[in-house]
Amino acid sequence: MPSENATRLLETYHAFVGGELERIPEFFDPDGFYRTSGVFPGMQERYVGHDAIAEFWHAANEPWEWFEIEPLRTTTEGDCVVAEVQFKGRGAGSGVEVTIEAGHLVRFRDGLIVEFAAFASWEQALAAVDRCPAPA
Repeated sequence: MPSENATRLLETYHAFVGGELERIPEFFDPDGFYRTSGVFPGMQERYVGHDAIAEFWHAANEPWEWFEIEPLRTTTEGDCVVAEVQFKGRGAGSGVEVTIEAGHLVRFRDGLIVEFAAFASWEQALAAVDRCPAPA
């Protein structure tokens, strides 16, 4: 059974793919941030706060005719959830379909995301889990 934070993360993926930007405050702390992996060019390294996370959504969505994020597995370590996801999308204009597997390290505080860090792989996300404090 997934942890409460893992369940929240799965809801976050669903809202993100659905473009439900009005729900950002429901998932992210006001000072929460998204750290990109560097896989997609033209992105800032960090997007801090609700407005910037919405800006990230627009920047991430723009090159795609459609995209989806499928969670493959999660594990909970302290206040963090590590997820392996499969990103699938079709390029806007090019029609090229892309499938990429990635890892996410997502740190929660009081049920809200304070850090969402993207990595090129599940293994890289797992290797970064040492920055997650144990629950108090």
